[in-house]
Amino acid sequence: MSEDLLLYAQLGRADHISRLVAEGADPDWRREDGVTTLMMAAMTGRVEVMASLIDCGATIDLPAPDGMTALLAACAFARTTRDIGGVELLVARGADPKLANKEGNDALMLCARHGLVEAVIVLLKAGADPLAANRYGTTALMQAARGHLVETVRVLLRAGADRSQVDENGLNASRYARELGPPPPELTAILAPSDLGSLELSRRVSRFGRPDFKIALLGSWNESELGPNDFEFLEVTGERQILVSVIHLPDELDADERQDAIGRKVQEQMAEVRREAGDDCRFTEVRFFEADHTLQARWSGSSPSGAFFVAACIYATPMRFVTMSYRDFRPNLTDETRGRQAGESVASFRVK
Repeated sequence: MSEDLLLYAQLGRADHISRLVAEGADPDWRREDGVTTLMMAAMTGRVEVMASLIDCGATIDLPAPDGMTALLAACAFARTTRDIGGVELLVARGADPKLANKEGNDALMLCARHGLVEAVIVLLKAGADPLAANRYGTTALMQAARGHLVETVRVLLRAGADRSQVDENGLNASRYARELGPPPPELTAILAPSDLGSLELSRRVSRFGRPDFKIALLGSWNESELGPNDFEFLEVTGERQILVSVIHLPDELDADERQDAIGRKVQEQMAEVRREAGDDCRFTEVRFFEADHTLQARWSGSSPSGAFFVAACIYATPMRFVTMSYRDFRPNLTDETRGRQAGESVASFRVK
């Protein structure tokens, strides 16, 4: 019966959870590898299932043998989807943000590493320690600095992270910032040993909601409606642009049909970028993810001159496609830096 609990959790059937527990299913049932049903729900972003399991007595902080908890699993889901709903729920229900996996990485470090600024703020408010280090002495600040995640670094410093803290090899956050190429000048400035005057700038989040999606962007952005299902979000400096398009399907697609359709959509997008940026535009490998009946495809491309950079994500659900395209027109940054900052700029994106 407890195995049925996992099945319904994977199917997203929160309505069956309380019935199964009442009939004797263990809300803390584990697979052979020690992963609990709550962790599986967190890994796939099934917030309603998570809430139902907790209401039925699931132990929020029960760890797997490798130290993974439901909160760490929710952070892993948010890494690819930018949806922090699971993190918010678990913290609100009392999950301990200080618990870490066997490598010593806690939820704050995982979220800081991937520029999940909104999640970083949630965790800090819940008591996460900005000075905590993993088994190698690496802190959340160092991990954010390595990724050139300027806003994440700024938030951590405001919360008490220490620029001068060093890892087991004596490297501080400023040194981490230079591991993957020259850091943005703004990052160099805020990691310099000086007072925090430059960190007192007001932080702005631009939030937009549409019937099919919600998006939160760091900084000041303006929204324009390009058509009934096409939207533009333009940073006030004009240096970055995000395009979101929604396509409603006449008939529901099964998993195989979605896979084929999303592949065709990627090819259409790349052809459009080539027309805009030139035939010599370079593209990364397309990465596919699947969670909560939604298939995602992610890729990026850039022109050899560096004048154009695009990072795209397509969300394919049974009845619609939601396409998000991030464009960066700052030629003085590397593709790697712009790619990481693309994820940080989109503080959260949720397909409704």
